[in-house]
Amino acid sequence: MRRRRIFIAGPTLLGLVAAGCSGWSYDPPMRGHAPTEGLNLSAVRESAPQAPDGFNRDLATGYADLAGTLHQEHQWDDVDYFSRKGLAASGGKVVPPEDNGNWLVPLEVPDRFRSQLSDGRRRLVAALDGGARQTAPDAAARAQVSYDCWVEHMEVNWWQAINGTCHDQFVAAMGQLEKRSVVQAPAEPAASGTSTRQFRIYFDFDKTALTSSAQPILQGVATRAKEDPAARFVLIGRADRAGSDGYNMSLSQRRVDAVRHALVAQGVPAERIDAQWVGDREPPVPTADGVREPRNRVVDVTETP
Repeated sequence: MRRRRIFIAGPTLLGLVAAGCSGWSYDPPMRGHAPTEGLNLSAVRESAPQAPDGFNRDLATGYADLAGTLHQEHQWDDVDYFSRKGLAASGGKVVPPEDNGNWLVPLEVPDRFRSQLSDGRRRLVAALDGGARQTAPDAAARAQVSYDCWVEHMEVNWWQAINGTCHDQFVAAMGQLEKRSVVQAPAEPAASGTSTRQFRIYFDFDKTALTSSAQPILQGVATRAKEDPAARFVLIGRADRAGSDGYNMSLSQRRVDAVRHALVAQGVPAERIDAQWVGDREPPVPTADGVREPRNRVVDVTETP
C-alpha cells in the first residue's frame, strides 16, 4: 500500500485502536490502520515466540519480521495489517496467503503480473493443502510470508519487486516444497490403463549437478529398468527462461547428459536411453522471458514399453 500517515483525533482514533486489537480479517474494507501499527507490531513480536511449535509459530514469526521490515520502510498501514495476520497465526487461526485482487498490481498487459502472482498462489496453496504445513513447516511458512511480501511490494514498486528479494525467497521456498513432494512420490503412472511412467529430476538455477533430491528418483528409474528388461527411457532436458535461447539449449543438454551418465552408472543400459533437449522452448510452466521458474529446470524421464 502506498506510504501514508493517517491522523485521526478523539473517539475515532480510539475506535480504530480497538478495531486493530480485535483481530484480522482476510477481506477488510481497509487492510491496515496506521495509528495502531506500533501497538500491533509490539504485540506480534511478543506473541509469536509463545505460539505452539510448528507451522503457525513459524508463520507468526515470519509475519512479525515482515512487519518489522515494512516499519523501517514507513509502510505504516501494511505494518499493521501483517502484524494482525501474525497475531491471528499465533492464536492458531487459519491465515491464508494474500489474494492479489485486493492489491493495486499494475501491468497485467503485457507483462501478466497478476497472472504470475495468481500462479504462485495456486502453487503455494497446493503445497500447503498437500501437507507442507505438517511435513515442512519452516519452508511452508517462509513460502507464504515471502509470497505476501512479494504481493505487497508489487503494489509499492513493481519495477523492483518483480524479481526482487521477496520474489526470489518465494521461488526458493517453493522449490524446496515441490522437490520434497517429488521425492516422496518419485514415480506415478502418466495415465490410467497404461504402463508409461514419468519421473522428474529438478536442478538448481543455472546448474547441471545432480542434487541429493535426485538420488531416490534415479534409483527408482534404475529399479524399473531391472523390473522390465524391455522398458526404454526417454530423457528430455529443459531450462527456465532466465538466459538466452542458445545458452539454455546447451544447459538443458548438459543436464540430460548428467542424468544419462548417472543412470548408466546405476546399471541402466545406455542403448535403452534416448536423450533429447529443448532448452527453454517447451517449458512445463509457461512464463515470460527472463523469469526464473524452478519447475522448468528439469529433466523429464519417461518410461516407454
